[in-house]
Amino acid sequence: MFPGVVALDDVDFDLRRGEVHALLGANGAGKSTLIKIVAGLYQADAGEIRIDGRPVELRDTETARGLGVSVIYQEPALVPNLSVAENLFLGRELLTPLGLVDWRRTRAEARRLLDRLGIEIASDARISSLSVGQRQLVEIAKALDIEAKLLILDEPTASLSQGEAERLFALIRRLAQSGVGIVYVSHRLEEIASLVSRVTILRDGRSVGTYPVDRLDRRKVVALITGDERASVKGTGKAGRVIGEVLLELRRLGRLNEFDDISFTLRRGEILVLTGLVGAGRTELLETIFGARAAGTGEIRVGGRSVAFTSPRDAIRNGIALLPEDRRGQGVAVVMPVFQNITLASLGRFVRRCFLRLREEQQHASRMIRNLAIKTPSPFLRAGLLSGGNQQKLVLAKWLSTQADIFLLDEPTQGVDVGAKQEIYRLIREIAAAGKGVLVVSSDLEEVLEIGDRILALRQGRIVGAFINDNLAPARLVDAITHGHAT
Repeated sequence: MFPGVVALDDVDFDLRRGEVHALLGANGAGKSTLIKIVAGLYQADAGEIRIDGRPVELRDTETARGLGVSVIYQEPALVPNLSVAENLFLGRELLTPLGLVDWRRTRAEARRLLDRLGIEIASDARISSLSVGQRQLVEIAKALDIEAKLLILDEPTASLSQGEAERLFALIRRLAQSGVGIVYVSHRLEEIASLVSRVTILRDGRSVGTYPVDRLDRRKVVALITGDERASVKGTGKAGRVIGEVLLELRRLGRLNEFDDISFTLRRGEILVLTGLVGAGRTELLETIFGARAAGTGEIRVGGRSVAFTSPRDAIRNGIALLPEDRRGQGVAVVMPVFQNITLASLGRFVRRCFLRLREEQQHASRMIRNLAIKTPSPFLRAGLLSGGNQQKLVLAKWLSTQADIFLLDEPTQGVDVGAKQEIYRLIREIAAAGKGVLVVSSDLEEVLEIGDRILALRQGRIVGAFINDNLAPARLVDAITHGHAT
């Protein structure tokens, strides 16, 4: 048993040996704080933590690791240019009697560890050559090499394909059977039922309760997370929107080894969703439209004119905005304050006679914070301290501050909670209702069916199905993206 009473505004939480226990809650509910207290990154102000029935003081991460606590965070912590073996033993290198790195032993121990976990990855492979799912498995191997008793997984499937996620679930089940206690943090409610035994839900820093998973359904979980018994997972569809003229047109667009023969149109007031498995070429297509990649063949037309963008600057000048999949790496300037992030792409509108009108800039940022309900204690707070959902809204605020007519949104709700998802869906519909065109890339089937007016299925770089979202059967989409044809 690993009972623990962790002070997070009177939060009680316990984890049993060999149990997979889900920790759910909205962004800002306190999940990350709780994880970091258990990991030794933060110290609790009150209460106690017990491991193996004994009170412990987790002063730092080394103390936590020494007690068998291991955490795998959502943001990767591997060095891309090093091998799998080098990453597994980074900071605790295996040395010869002369004090040199014992490479033969390092590779052998890495292979032993990977084999024990059933991970079929070469120990000398560079991390940069691995898929996101393979990197996640390496993270788990690294975490478990300390003989972890308690493993915390923070959004482990946020960037994984269905196949990669299934392999991860199989490994999690094997670890639980071996006696490892696992805390599983996720916003993907569909994963919970078959994987965990109990669910603890946090809201506003307090524990709402712990429940056996078989006593919960999706509606109940959403209501507990949001505090709204009327919470619904369905949106308002096309209400109040008029589909207008073509804003964006692709004609047989292609790029070597990424996608080929892509043709479609995006109209004013329309939400067009592009879905497919990881590796289907979705992100590469959006980045090509945005000028971050050069098209090899075909044509892009904006407002009826053929364009050839050589950089994102060209795309922005032509009214195109991109919300990238990697929001922290590409969408948000994490060390800059919230208000400067909002005006980053539209700074020129606040310049008069070579001087920046700081007051106007801050007033505009404050309006956007109110209009988009961005939760921040201050517009001067560093953007990196916002929750994931609020960072997504911050990127939307940045582009809504420009003259963009075409919005490219790559996995806009990845890693955000149910409540924040509904807020982002509302914003997407409002953007479309304002006469903009919205092209969304999403791998979340429920999301695809929730927001899309039309849906394009992409498989191995080609469009294999086009659907009007009118009582569309999910099985038709799944068949298209997995088998290449729509029934």
